[in-house]
Amino acid sequence: MTRRSAPFVAPDHIDSPTSKEGKKQAKALLSTLQEDIASFRDEQFPPDILTQIRDMPIYQGNHDEVQAYHQRWQPLIDRAIGFYPAAYLPPDYLPLPASLEIPQFVFHVQKLHLTKTRAKESKSFGSVGALVDKCGEFTEAEIMAMESVLQRDETARLVAHREFIDLRAYVFCRDNKGEMLEPERIRFYRTGLIVHALPNFKVVDSRQKPRKRRNDAYRNPIADNNIWRVYTKK
Repeated sequence: MTRRSAPFVAPDHIDSPTSKEGKKQAKALLSTLQEDIASFRDEQFPPDILTQIRDMPIYQGNHDEVQAYHQRWQPLIDRAIGFYPAAYLPPDYLPLPASLEIPQFVFHVQKLHLTKTRAKESKSFGSVGALVDKCGEFTEAEIMAMESVLQRDETARLVAHREFIDLRAYVFCRDNKGEMLEPERIRFYRTGLIVHALPNFKVVDSRQKPRKRRNDAYRNPIADNNIWRVYTKK
């Protein structure tokens, strides 16, 4: 199971959060939180009381050690939940966005399976200008080809793909009855992953055998700058 992130919600104390001024205020408050997180992370990550797993930003400890480290982060986590109130709540238990770079904490972990997967980032655009701003320069012929697609059909969209190697951890936990739960697939490289390791905790490292990327439905790009390939959205 892959976990999306909790959606952003402007804090309650902001007047008219949907207005231009309200959105500006919310953005400023979120920026301040991100700066505080970055400063705290410089001081507290990697954790000094936990053990690193392989060469990854993953750290393990017993329950008390992980709980103690979690408490250090709790004030910032509480502030972040003010912007993302659905975080960690049932039924989806969505995490905070990785862009905040708050470590992800998982308790009662029996096994980690580390994988490396060929994946792609995908972005959709309704204008060539917006695409160039995000994806960089293209040749004049490619620019004309993209503009032609949009001019022929006002509902058309351009989709840009960028391939990358995606590091993931499949996290196997036990419930209160000791039964193994379905694994969660977590992207951890940006945030770091903190696990409470159960007795006989095991790490399976499959990073030397990257999984094959699924076949792409898109073929014959109309533009390619060696980083992003651009297609007409299907």
